[in-house]
This record gives sequence, structure tokens and C-alpha cells, in this order.
Amino acid sequence: MTESVMAHSVERLVSARIVALSGGKDSTAMALRLAEVEPEEYEYCITPTGRELPEMVEHWKRIECLLGKPLTRIPGPTLLERIIAYKTLPNFRLRYCTREVKIEPFIKYAASVSPACCYVGIRADEADEREGTDWKGIEGVKQNLPLVRWGWGVNRVKEYLRERGVLIPQRTDCDLCYHQQLGEWWRLWRDHKDRWTEIEALETWTGHTLRSEQRDTWPASLKELRLKFEAGYTPKGAAQTNLPLDVAERKTMCAWCAR
Repeated sequence: MTESVMAHSVERLVSARIVALSGGKDSTAMALRLAEVEPEEYEYCITPTGRELPEMVEHWKRIECLLGKPLTRIPGPTLLERIIAYKTLPNFRLRYCTREVKIEPFIKYAASVSPACCYVGIRADEADEREGTDWKGIEGVKQNLPLVRWGWGVNRVKEYLRERGVLIPQRTDCDLCYHQQLGEWWRLWRDHKDRWTEIEALETWTGHTLRSEQRDTWPASLKELRLKFEAGYTPKGAAQTNLPLDVAERKTMCAWCAR
């Protein structure tokens, strides 16, 4: 018996099988392939923040159709609730958007259904770089990395999604993610002006900006950035980028949002 088959056989002894699904390319490919080649009674879990863009919500609905079952939406605080509680915006030093809205609710839920196995979309070509989705160990919960067991790297993941006709949205993170590149802010302003107005108001209310003054020569505040956009200034290449982006290539972005 091979190591991968043995590992899968052992997981049959657990009572709950939780698939950590963000909707990014890795977790989407993992979830769909698991259903095909290792059929079990999986529970596909997502941790919504309340700030996903409409195209991401539609993507979750398409995944539900492909899997033939609803996704479990793990309860937890919304990002807006955390912003109001702290009266500050998330940033690279204060990642409560990830910790308190995604990771902690997931860990609490996984522990509540133990003994369990958690399936995480870590790829074979990054297994040495990351232990898992901020995995520190949960009592009674084992971790399974199917993409690693299958030897799937990023090219195989993308190839599989093309074979299945599955398109990953340009944005799998929140609408106000501070990791956004300038072109992404421009597209948010162009395509989701209602969201932009809300986020601009949050900057004014908190007295903080999501962009830093050191990042580039463009204005840091969304209000001033909007005025530049309205005046016709467009970041280089922003208007031509209409293909799905590989969000995971933002090296500083947390795995929970990217995969």
C-alpha cells in the first residue's frame, strides 16, 4: 500500500471531513478533484467576511452547483464589525481581517466537530514553504494535503481548472484588502463605485488609509485617488487587464484569501 493510499485509508476512520475552501484556484481544484477521485461525505467550508465582491459570491454558487451540495458558511464576526470595534482599518501589521474573521472561526468550528480531518489546498510545489493554512494544530483534527499527495503544482492546478471549464474570479479577497495593487483599486473604482464609496467613508471615519504613502507616487487616501481617476488618470496597464489574476502571486497576502 502506497503512502498516499494509506493516508487516505486512515482518514476513513474520522467522523468529519472538512474541506477548507476559499474559492481560490488551489482550494477550488482540490475540492472538485476530491469529489471525483476520493468520494466521501465532505463538508466544504468557507469563512465569508461580508466584503467579498459579487463575482466571488457567484463563484461560490457555481462551486455549489459543481459539487452538488451547499457550502457550509462558518459563522463568525464580519470584517465591518471588526473595523467598527477597533475603529481602525486592517493593515500588514494588524491582520485581524485574517486572524479574527477567518482563522479563529475556522479553528473553533473544526474543533467542535472533532475527531475530524481537514483538507487544505497546499500545492506540492509549495509544501516546503508553508505548513498549511496557518496550521498550528487543532486537538482531534488531522490535516490532509491532497494536492501534495497527488504531486500537483501550480501548472497542473491551472490545467485541471481549464479542463473543467472553471474560471477563478480576478479577486478572491475582500474589496478593501490593503494588499491590492494600484490597478486593482482602479478596477474597483470603475466597476464597483458603491463599494468604493463605502470604503472611502471608512477611511474618513477611522482616520486611516488602506494605502501607504511610501508605496508609490499616487495618493494614499481613496478620496484623493478617486479624484485622480475621475480626472482621467489610469494606472499603467490597469484598463487592459481583464483576465483572471493569480492573487496568490501577491507574496505578502495570507494563504486564507489567496488559495
